[in-house]
Amino acid sequence: MESIVTFFKTHWAEIGVITLSIHTALKAIRDAIDKTPETDDNWFEKFVTILSKAAGYLISGKRPH
Repeated sequence: MESIVTFFKTHWAEIGVITLSIHTALKAIRDAIDKTPETDDNWFEKFVTILSKAAGYLISGKRPH
């Protein structure tokens, strides 16, 4: 367990960059295939929306509405 914590402590910036890159790529894919941007009509759109809200909460500390 300590080796996992040490790994995250030493590589937190890289983990953040990779996570942000994956999240941005998923948002781009969602936006490219989304025919109704104001609603989440399928599981993929809902999944990306949940990830966006969770990322916003983790970064800013503001709870999603």
